[in-house]
Amino acid sequence: MDLELKGKTALITGGSKGIGLATARTMAAEGARVMICSRSADALGDAAGTIKRETGQTVETLAVDLSELAGVERTASEALTRLGRLDILVNNAGAIKGGDFLTTPDDEWMRGWSLKLLGYIRMARAIFPVMQKQGGGRIVNVVGAAARNPATTYMMGGTANAALINFTKALADLGARSNILVTAVSPGPVKTERWDTLQRQQAQAAGKDLETHMAELNKNYPLGRIATAEECADLICFLASARASFLSGIAITIDSGISRGVYL
Repeated sequence: MDLELKGKTALITGGSKGIGLATARTMAAEGARVMICSRSADALGDAAGTIKRETGQTVETLAVDLSELAGVERTASEALTRLGRLDILVNNAGAIKGGDFLTTPDDEWMRGWSLKLLGYIRMARAIFPVMQKQGGGRIVNVVGAAARNPATTYMMGGTANAALINFTKALADLGARSNILVTAVSPGPVKTERWDTLQRQQAQAAGKDLETHMAELNKNYPLGRIATAEECADLICFLASARASFLSGIAITIDSGISRGVYL
């Protein structure tokens, strides 16, 4: 299946690791011109080297803090300067910590939301007018399945994700007349460094050792495993492609059926 991504331009935030890196690698392999950003210049260098080695494609990189408005504005400007136009935005940056609700300080909430929640909103706001002038574009928000699965040890992240699902739908309505299609991919557990860190945090918050915590989690996986970053990337790239030209305003959960409820 030809996704018709060849020659398209894409900005992927949080693109140095995990789902972001897998998405950048897949889009580059499909022939898209890609720019990735994250806070770590070293991690970006490693990611760019991996993509070049595996696909033969060179990607643009930018080390930047997207938890601040200035960082978002700089990223949008750099992406347009380097890529010439912007057909695809993948909002993926943000790793909100798990923890105990009553002992998580206010500044921790603000740090998490400034990157994940406000970072997505600000980036979309910066890129949206550009896509309007171009006559269209695709925005794919990576929004964890915790949006619909409340957990006492992940209230900070779950609340932000729930807000982003609402934001995705509203932005899709706003973009429809300009041919800007906005969707969300909602991963459940995905085998990444981020996942491993989060499970250590949640185990500690629940007062359990990591082995016990993971054993309890493993009982809930219908397919006997969690997703890979590459499986999430395949869905993201499909939604950003010409093959998904009539899909907008939806959030697709990719979790092997772990979430309970009748919704995508």
